[in-house]
Amino acid sequence: MSQELENRKCVITGSVQNKEDLLRFVLLKDGTLLPDFDKKLPGRGFYFSNSKQLLEDLVNKNKESSKSPLNKVLHTKVLIPDDLPNMIERILEKKALNSLNLARKSGTLILGFEKIKEAVLKKRVAFIIMALDAGADGKSKIEKIAENLQKIELFTTDVMSTVLNRDNTVYLAIIKGKTEKMVYQALNKYATYLKA
Repeated sequence: MSQELENRKCVITGSVQNKEDLLRFVLLKDGTLLPDFDKKLPGRGFYFSNSKQLLEDLVNKNKESSKSPLNKVLHTKVLIPDDLPNMIERILEKKALNSLNLARKSGTLILGFEKIKEAVLKKRVAFIIMALDAGADGKSKIEKIAENLQKIELFTTDVMSTVLNRDNTVYLAIIKGKTEKMVYQALNKYATYLKA
């Protein structure tokens, strides 16, 4: 399939992006807007830019006026749940955390500073995940051994420890290979949503 066929347009901003980087929604028969990232819901599907701010603005405009941008674009009255931005955040967070578990189960997730250091020296690491609350000393040590690798900071130690069922999970590394792209996409999609 060509790259061109993989692109979709955001119905709000008009920007054309790879569909993997966008958020897919459907309009149910009653006009309710719902996320449909796994393409399982019935109804007309379309795409939004991956941005919490964009969704918050959409919800606010929908509350303020019957002339919501979506009503105009889709030529119908659209019912937008007030908690849609937070609903999407929870879904993307869960997908990001699930990707870490899948990497662990497939043996492509490394836990612990010494093991990460060894894998970095052997040039096996694709990127590193650090807890938001990691100490400055530990961060500088990671920076020193892996200065050329991307570091992602999205979750606290408690969250990573809970999802991986392991105490004091501060640093993770993803090994180059089969799950690298899947994990990166899930983490990046969540991070982009929060920032954009």
